[in-house]
Amino acid sequence: MIRAFFADRRGAYAVIMGILAIPLMLSVGLGVDYARYLRAQAHLQSLADAASLAMAASRSPDEASLRKIGDDFIAANSSDKDLDHVRVASLTGTTEKVDLTLEATLPTTFMALANIDTMNVHANSLAIRAVSGSVEVSLVLDNTWSMSEMADASTTKIAALKKAASDLVNEVFKDNDAPIKVGLVPYADYVNVGTQNRGASWLNIPADYSVTHKGSCQTITSKQGACLAYAPQKTCTSNTDGIISTYQCGGGCTKYAADVPVTPYQSCSNDYVTNYTWYGCVGSRANGQDPILSDEHPSRRYPGYLDTSQHCLNPIVPLTDNKNTLVSAINNLIINIGGYKPSTYIPAGIMWGINELSPSAPLTEAQAYDPDNVKPRKVMVLMTDGYNTLQFRASDGRHVGFDANKEADERAQSNANAAALCDYAKKRKIEIFSVAFIVSNPTATADDRAKEDEARALLQGCAADAQHYYDATNSEALAQAFSGIAQSLTNVRLAR
Repeated sequence: MIRAFFADRRGAYAVIMGILAIPLMLSVGLGVDYARYLRAQAHLQSLADAASLAMAASRSPDEASLRKIGDDFIAANSSDKDLDHVRVASLTGTTEKVDLTLEATLPTTFMALANIDTMNVHANSLAIRAVSGSVEVSLVLDNTWSMSEMADASTTKIAALKKAASDLVNEVFKDNDAPIKVGLVPYADYVNVGTQNRGASWLNIPADYSVTHKGSCQTITSKQGACLAYAPQKTCTSNTDGIISTYQCGGGCTKYAADVPVTPYQSCSNDYVTNYTWYGCVGSRANGQDPILSDEHPSRRYPGYLDTSQHCLNPIVPLTDNKNTLVSAINNLIINIGGYKPSTYIPAGIMWGINELSPSAPLTEAQAYDPDNVKPRKVMVLMTDGYNTLQFRASDGRHVGFDANKEADERAQSNANAAALCDYAKKRKIEIFSVAFIVSNPTATADDRAKEDEARALLQGCAADAQHYYDATNSEALAQAFSGIAQSLTNVRLAR
């Protein structure tokens, strides 16, 4: 055919080839432009996926903020050789997801011969914000009497804590399919493990008992006379868990009138009974003279204490996937009961945070430790608003006040016990977030400021690293701290 074409002088082949050249060139051009379209589509999809993840990672639900992030990302990462006018076509941002659609134009090459100068390119991506992988979290929260102080003009510390902790729980549980469990350890001077555990093998609790006080009678031969002189009243101060309060004291009678003789008569008191029972309060396990600072000896039992009234507050909530149970327990946190105003012993809270995350007794809801802390990821959130005001007593495991002559050394030992527990938790690869909540008091004495500095140093040392420590100076900062922790527990991933 080729020889015939070159030999023929009639021009028929040339005419035919000339006629066929245009559609042939258009076909080739269409193939070239289509290949460019596929490459541009892939580039735009990658850009949409990466931009949606960047937006979701910001944690902001505000669409204006998200759009700014998207525009900046597109400007920095889009390829001019593949696409023109890349822009956000639609955007929906919530606390749960970022739904993004990008559009762009692709200048054609050969198709322009057919008056098709550009092709439109679209790409859609959906990034969700949710927990990824198995996670176990223990919330170790201070509910001592100092939490009754005001965090700001209208909110107490305990109210701010309830809001921040509830928001964290709601955040991590917003994906109902996420394999996550959360536990709660309210702590003060003691931890309440719940009276339903009374028969547990890991507890050592004596039997309840009663003491009967017999009434008595005495013969009265005279009545006390009237008071003739009183001591002057004055203002006294008391310190309960770091809170200084004032009250009027003095004013007692210093001089009485002579007793007045009366016809003798008998005055009698009735019998009464004092009941001693267990309200769920436990102390620390002892090992000789020292507390046991690990979960490696589950056969060692915790001492439970009998009392005439409740001297520990809310019971712990073991790891659970029931969000409503957790939120209810957080919202019902109290800081005193009756006249009982608890002080602070931080090691007890940390110990029971470890117990919640440990697979061995006393609590067994947790999975086995993972050397990489991935399957599952174990997390402790340790929060306090002050410093240790109690120490461990080796004779019975109780947490008692300091000796006035040895307070500095005894507080240092309580801090050392707390630090040792944090070190043990980190050895087990437990990831610790720590939160100091208004630990600094601007009106504190120099001695109290030193104690506050020690408390902050303790929390910084307990944290996994500097990014895991929060110094919240008001209720808003506390909310931001717990929100930041919640965000670190959730990962962004593509759903579409």
